[in-house]
Amino acid sequence: MWYRAKKIMSVIALTSMLSVMLAACGGENPTATTAPTGGGATEATATTATGGGATEATATTATGGGATEATATTATGGATEATATTGGTTGGGAALQLPANCSNVEVAFWNPWTGPDGPHMGDEVNAFNQENPNIKVTMTTLADYYTKLATAAASDQLPDVAIIHVDQVPTWVFRNTIRPIDDLVSSIGLSASDYPAAVWNPGEVAGHRYSIPLDIHPMVMFYNADLLSAAGITEAPKTKDEFEKAAAATTKNGVQGFSITTGFPVRQIFEMLLHQFGGDAWDAKGTQATWNSDAGVQALTWMKDAQSKYSQPKLPVDADLNALKAGQAAMIWNGIWQTTNVTGDAVDFKGMGAPPPQIGSQFFVWAGSHQFTIPVHKSGIDKCKEAASGIFIKYALDHSIEWAKAGQIPALNKVRESADFKNLHPQAEIAAAAEHVFYPPPVPGITDAWAPLDDAVGAIMSGTSSDIKGTLDSAKQRADQILQQNAQRYGTTPN
Repeated sequence: MWYRAKKIMSVIALTSMLSVMLAACGGENPTATTAPTGGGATEATATTATGGGATEATATTATGGGATEATATTATGGATEATATTGGTTGGGAALQLPANCSNVEVAFWNPWTGPDGPHMGDEVNAFNQENPNIKVTMTTLADYYTKLATAAASDQLPDVAIIHVDQVPTWVFRNTIRPIDDLVSSIGLSASDYPAAVWNPGEVAGHRYSIPLDIHPMVMFYNADLLSAAGITEAPKTKDEFEKAAAATTKNGVQGFSITTGFPVRQIFEMLLHQFGGDAWDAKGTQATWNSDAGVQALTWMKDAQSKYSQPKLPVDADLNALKAGQAAMIWNGIWQTTNVTGDAVDFKGMGAPPPQIGSQFFVWAGSHQFTIPVHKSGIDKCKEAASGIFIKYALDHSIEWAKAGQIPALNKVRESADFKNLHPQAEIAAAAEHVFYPPPVPGITDAWAPLDDAVGAIMSGTSSDIKGTLDSAKQRADQILQQNAQRYGTTPN
């Protein structure tokens, strides 16, 4: 018992570190311009009710120093006729169907979408429940998501469907938290041809398929088109020269031409530029870090120069977003999940989004991806829940245009190529980046090794270190130690 308790605490400790990184993966961070009152924590969550009722998005704010965490649970109350339920087709496959002896199947669906994107998925869940009266999906949105996933795994209380970030998939595979879904994927009718290779391939670990991509959430260049227009620039910059010209022309009268902070997402910006300059963060097998290359030095040098020319020094996290919203920044690079925060009715200027420019010799864009997975249950596979989960996943994919409205790029090719998506702006313009994204090798625990790189890039951008090569070298050494420790911890074969 002592050993089991120690093992559980170890997993929770590791996942608590991972939860800090969720903001880098799309839609999990609340709007940057809000803050709790009286020192309390604030969690924004969506609560939805089905059964003919409306969907209501609510935000709970903790005040008076207390921390309040609200989790979103979808309550459903649709009809429960004992008829077979079928889903629409995905990727050309035949429709899934509940086995004849299955009725009133309940499916628990967990995700980390505590930001403004959560209610959009709540709408999808509501619509699914209304159209599939024999299945009731209950959606729960959780803060500190991976910590709670680990706790649920230890107590055998995992949901039926769980969202996992693409770079976390192998870690949770090797922790025996999610299971192979080759047969389910086949029954849905999906294959590699339905997705860009970069987002499909990481879902295969040790020869089996473990995840299904829902979206691609890339880095985006958000910009104030009014400020650029006033400087004589009518199109989004696409090249290094165009970008630097636009940044220089708009850096005046208290406006930052390109606002860049000392924290998130500067490490992601560095990774993107590292690839653009011809480098990579890891070797092919993910056994050691390689960001201290000439390409890495070029990338971080460009970032520091851009900060000195067009931004302000030592800006904290979210200062770029706040400056853009206030009309005090012309351009920023941030995640696509900020679309509804800095474009459209959210701002009083013409806020636009486009793929980041090509600064180096080749075009790459940093991105994350949310992926559907099926967790492990000690009782084994429930055929009714398995089929119902597949029907729901298929529906969510086929109707992911609703999810795209939250500021995401649908991963499924046919949705991304649909007329409805092409009429969705600025997501349609940003979607070109989907074919140029990159992800780390499918190695368990590889995201742990980002912490030294976070520190290194932050140190250079904040001015606490000026030796770019030496700082990257030191981060590489620390990361390699973490990778070696993880190789021993996880082994080479999933449980």
